Amino acid sequence: MNLFKKVYGLLLGIVACVVIFQMARTARFFGVFVDRFFPCIQDPASSFPCYGIYDVVIMALAFMAGFILGVIVIFRLIQSFKGKGL
Repeated sequence: MNLFKKVYGLLLGIVACVVIFQMARTARFFGVFVDRFFPCIQDPASSFPCYGIYDVVIMALAFMAGFILGVIVIFRLIQSFKGKGL
């Protein structure tokens, strides 16, 4: 149970990163939100929305944060089982 307490917050952070990543991947929610306050000019030669880069950046940040949190969880699990021996 003590091990679960050590990684509980990190696991919630990973879940939050997955949710944010999926929201940015499936709908242009973040880009549309930023575009309301800082409108961009769409290039007619491109089918990719000009505000789509915001969603790509959010996906990259969520992936990196989730990956770092995952590495920390694995490190803490290894540290907790290191002295116990199976």
